[in-house]
Amino acid sequence: MYDACIIGGGASGLTAAIALKKSGGDPSVIILEKKHEPARKLLATGNGKCNLSNENCPGYRETLSFFQTLGLLTREDEAGRFYPYTEDASDVVEALLRRNKSEGVEVRCDAHVSAVTHDAGGFHVTYGTKSSLHTIDCRKLLIAGGGKAGPAFGTTGDSYKLAESLGHSVTRLAPALTAVETYDDMKAFAGIRAKARVILKYKGEEVFEEAGEVQFTKYGISGICVFDLSRFLILPEGKNLKGGFDDYEILVDFFPKGGDIENFLRQRAHMKDLAGENILDSLVRQPIGRAIYEKSGGDVKAMAELLRGWPLRPKGLKGWDFAQITRGGVPLAQVDEETMESKIVKGLYFAGEVLDYDGPCGGFNLQNAWETGIRAGRGMSR
Repeated sequence: MYDACIIGGGASGLTAAIALKKSGGDPSVIILEKKHEPARKLLATGNGKCNLSNENCPGYRETLSFFQTLGLLTREDEAGRFYPYTEDASDVVEALLRRNKSEGVEVRCDAHVSAVTHDAGGFHVTYGTKSSLHTIDCRKLLIAGGGKAGPAFGTTGDSYKLAESLGHSVTRLAPALTAVETYDDMKAFAGIRAKARVILKYKGEEVFEEAGEVQFTKYGISGICVFDLSRFLILPEGKNLKGGFDDYEILVDFFPKGGDIENFLRQRAHMKDLAGENILDSLVRQPIGRAIYEKSGGDVKAMAELLRGWPLRPKGLKGWDFAQITRGGVPLAQVDEETMESKIVKGLYFAGEVLDYDGPCGGFNLQNAWETGIRAGRGMSR
């Protein structure tokens, strides 16, 4: 009988174990990790640099303090994002694992949890290894096995099934912070990067806009601003994936800082060496300029409008293999957000991506993992 069992050896699970041990009483704690080593997904975050948090997150100071107690030095970039000083995610993982080991937390890998039952005696967790099935008992249980994004890291939606088996509901799941596929033929644009602004409209009404680097691919568009846009590209109720996003439109503004582009184009139109489609030279990359010129029919006003709003028709989102996070999950209304304990089952806790929370790029989602992990660890100690 363990005092606490944590399902998932990722960011929130490892953090929760440390917070629980720090709270005193020397509880017996076991982490069951599905993959052959913990924190696989954490190693890949921020392109391997691990964007820990952001100064715009209300609880970022507590996160930095937590990592300071682990001996990890951090740095802040010009945009307010926090990283390990080395900008190496492996240093974050090593700090978490080192502290879990020194605190006596048992970490069992290759342990795929298949079922959880609950009675007056506590929780009974069944998990499989390569050779057999096992069951352990625990007084308190934390589900921190992640979402569905990045299944190569072991996040295949198991946590949601376990939550539902214990009486919780799960809101609609969708990949988020991912690229967008379009109906438009993008082969000529593939490989082009442009400083631009993306605007998302639903039935003609603007629902999101953000400036950044847009990456054009053979299937659509990508880049951080597009990832953030993907959180708002929501499949309407009653719609399926085929044609479900037809009421959305994406506009790409190649001059996000504004300016009288039409007047500038009219001046260029009088220059002999900028005749025809050459009028767009040095304003946008040639394949884009050629497409804008053809679509405008050479009309200066139409060209200016297209430069400020090149239309794309979204077909859908790049799937789970490409998404950074999951939108949807266990509703926060079913959890005490101070302790992360279930309001439905006493002694059951949730942390990390299994919860119905998704934030933009820039450290917000890892901040949620650390924050909910710390709260859950402290909550389990009570």
